Amino acid sequence: MNNYISQLNGKEQNAVYCIRKLIANQLNALIIICFGCNTNISIRRSAFVKNHFKEERRFSCDLLIITPDTVEVNEEKRAEIQEMIIHFGKVNMVIHPLSFVLRKLNEGNIFFSWVRREGMLLYDLNTSTALLPPPVEVAYRPQAAHYYMKDYAMNDYLDIKFEPLVKPEPKPKPEHTSQPVEIKLTLDAANGWQPVAAKV
Repeated sequence: MNNYISQLNGKEQNAVYCIRKLIANQLNALIIICFGCNTNISIRRSAFVKNHFKEERRFSCDLLIITPDTVEVNEEKRAEIQEMIIHFGKVNMVIHPLSFVLRKLNEGNIFFSWVRREGMLLYDLNTSTALLPPPVEVAYRPQAAHYYMKDYAMNDYLDIKFEPLVKPEPKPKPEHTSQPVEIKLTLDAANGWQPVAAKV
């Protein structure tokens, strides 16, 4: 997801940048992270027209928008923004103030934690992401995937938290059972310090 934008064509990349700019200006956004994209392509061909095909693309994306605590976004404002960006594509906007997002991240919320780790950062005003805690470990990926596969709409995204990771116990080190070996060596100075054969 981090490098998804490089897979989009020129028009779609332009749509993402325009959507980002409009939303950032309208909401005084601090951070905008894309956590989902969808492109539908329809191609029509016919022997009855000179142009043999017509291509239609429909683009949509899911954005987490983090705003200052002083910004309030009501349904009227959401509708106004949707109307401004509809010709670029459909946008699902998840909008929350910074203090709320920080609280959810510190609680181990799956949605916010995984978007923080794996989402595509589109906008970061004055490096606001430095205010967020470090991303969670990659070991949480199975839990994040299970949550998403169970409910694509993520209707309960505010409530679901990661379960603590169960780390395997370290294997005990084998105890050394070997006993020390005592070696005695007798040297004969008269014979050039040669070993003396042991007497039986």
